[in-house]
Amino acid sequence: MLKRLVDVALLQKHGRYDLQIARPIEPISRDSRVYVRLRPEDHVLLRERASGRGMATATYASILLRAHLRAVSPLPERELGELKRSVAELGADRVVT
Repeated sequence: MLKRLVDVALLQKHGRYDLQIARPIEPISRDSRVYVRLRPEDHVLLRERASGRGMATATYASILLRAHLRAVSPLPERELGELKRSVAELGADRVVT
């Protein structure tokens, strides 16, 4: 167990999070919930950023947490779609000129 703790600490220090630390004993439902206490000023910021993306606060927080845990880009589907459309338009403009 100590070896595993040291391995995890070293991986986190070097920015690698791909190690499966522990597997749940029982399956976790998609509907399971985690409760987090935020400072009022942090809650306001979270709500504003979620609103700016047209998302529910909990959905936005979930996307950010998942992105952090899996070391992926926290880009919501709507924003990813807009980015792909913009890139396609830029590509089309480049072919025409």
